[in-house]
Amino acid sequence: MSLPPLIFRYVFREILTPFWITLFVFTGILFLGRSLKLVDLVVNRNVPASDMIILFSYIVPRFLEIALPMSLLLAVIVAFGRLSHDSELIVIRATGMSLKRLAVPVLLFSATVFAIAVLLSFWIRPWANHRLGVGMFEIAKTQASAGLVAGVFNEFGQLTIYAEGIEAHGEKLNNVIIGDRRDPEVNRIFIAQHGKILSDPWRRSLSLQLYDGSIAEGRGSNFTVTYFEINNISLPHSALLEERPAQGGKRASEMYVGELVSGINSLAGATERLDKEQRRELAKHQVELHKRLALPFSCLCVAVIAMALGIQPARGSQASSASASVGLGIGLILLYYFMFAVADAIGEQGIVPAWLAMWTPNGLFALLGLYLFERMGSEQWMAVSQALADTLGRLPAKLRLSSQRQTA
Repeated sequence: MSLPPLIFRYVFREILTPFWITLFVFTGILFLGRSLKLVDLVVNRNVPASDMIILFSYIVPRFLEIALPMSLLLAVIVAFGRLSHDSELIVIRATGMSLKRLAVPVLLFSATVFAIAVLLSFWIRPWANHRLGVGMFEIAKTQASAGLVAGVFNEFGQLTIYAEGIEAHGEKLNNVIIGDRRDPEVNRIFIAQHGKILSDPWRRSLSLQLYDGSIAEGRGSNFTVTYFEINNISLPHSALLEERPAQGGKRASEMYVGELVSGINSLAGATERLDKEQRRELAKHQVELHKRLALPFSCLCVAVIAMALGIQPARGSQASSASASVGLGIGLILLYYFMFAVADAIGEQGIVPAWLAMWTPNGLFALLGLYLFERMGSEQWMAVSQALADTLGRLPAKLRLSSQRQTA
C-alpha cells in the first residue's frame, strides 16, 4: 500500500509551518548573541552602519547551518504532537497505515532540509566566512591607520603608540615611541625616527615597520638597549578579527571542499616533515572537511527521533507528555551540539582521527533513531515522552511517601 498523496501533503504541511517558525526563532537568537561584537564596532569604533549591515548578512549562513537540525527536530515533534492530540493519528492508522509508512513524508522533508544544509555547508558558508574575514580585516586596517592621532598616546591593544607626526592618511609616522606590554615579564620600549603601517591582505595581518631606532627591554633597573635599522612589530588586531591571521589567504572554515582536500593532500604528503603548527593545521583541515557533511547529516538522524518523541498515546495526559516531548527534544539537540563541540576540539588536537571524532555524535543519534523507528512498528509502542511524563507524574507521590517515612 503506497502512501496516499493527500496524507503525504498534509503531513508535509504540518511540519513546514512550525519548521519555518522555529528556524526564524533559533536563527534570530544565535544571530543576536553573536552580533553584539559587530554592534560594538558601530558604537565604539565609528564603523559605518552600512558596512556593518553587509557584515551582518555574512554571519547568517553559519547560524542557519546550526539552526536547521534544531528546527527540524522541534517541528516534527510539534507536528506529530498535534496530530496525536487531535486523534488524527488514530484515524490514519485505522485506514491500515502503519507508523513506519507514515515516516515517509518525514524522511522526505528531512532529506530536503539535508540538501539545503549541504548547500550551505559546501558553498554558501565558506563564501560568507571569507567575505566576513576580508571585511573585518579591512576594518582593522582602516582603524589602525586612521585611528592614530599625532601627539597623543594611542592605545592599540597591548601597545601604546606615540607619533610626533603622522602623514599619508596615518600610514607614515615620524619620531615614534612604542610601549610594548605583550610580555608581562619584560618591559619593552621602541624608539624610532620613522615608521610605516604595513598590511598583508594574503595573511590578513598588520605590522608596524620601524626605521633607525632602538629597543630598550628588561625588568626593574636592568635594561639592555639594541639598535636597529629596520624592525617589524605585529599589530594586535584581534579586537577586530575573530581568529588568528589566515594561512595562505583563507582559513579552513573559508575553504570550499576542493580546497580543503587539496590542502589536506599537500600537508599529508609531508607528514614526517611537519612541525607542530603544521600538524595542527592539517587536523583543522580534516575536522572541517568532515564537519561539512556530518552537520547536515544530523538532519536525517534527528527526523525519526523527533517523530518518535512527537507521537503521543491515546491514553494519559497529552498536555504533560507533549511538554515532556519538547523538553526532551531540546535536551537532545543540546546534547548533540555539546558532543559535536567536544568532537571538534579533540579532533583538532589530534587526540583521535578527525573522521571518528566528527561522526561519533551522528553515529550515536543514528542508532537511537533506528531503535525508535523499529519500536514504532510495534503495537506495544508507548511514546518516550509519555514514559517520561508518567515517571515525572509519579515522582511527587514518591517524594511524599519518602517524607512520611522519615517523619514516622
